[in-house]
Amino acid sequence: MPHIILKKTFKVKPSGFQVAAEKSMSLHGSAVNSSVVNAINQKLASLRLVGGAKPLAFQPDRNGHYSAKLNHDFQKHHEEDAICAVLDVMEVLGWTFRFQYDSESSSAKVSGSSVTSRELFIFSKSG
Repeated sequence: MPHIILKKTFKVKPSGFQVAAEKSMSLHGSAVNSSVVNAINQKLASLRLVGGAKPLAFQPDRNGHYSAKLNHDFQKHHEEDAICAVLDVMEVLGWTFRFQYDSESSSAKVSGSSVTSRELFIFSKSG
């Protein structure tokens, strides 16, 4: 039974006297292919965005996954829309949403502590 994971990552890390926050999404699993990604990207492109929100699109990254970074306005106004779009597309493509879970890790450094939160959405397909 093949699986695809949608991973949403939120990193908070100090940068001098400021705190940098970065949110991204990525797709994982051997069943991820260009047709799945294209279908998701098409649905994401149909979202009506507020000013300042950059369109979200998954692209191949250096680790062999497909990833997309959310700018501040997108994550503030459209993050849930993006999750719904992915859930809708996966269902249309015959994938079943299995479960979702959260994890959090942190590290302490001289420059300050950082925290990484992850939310994973697991999809499966029989046969």
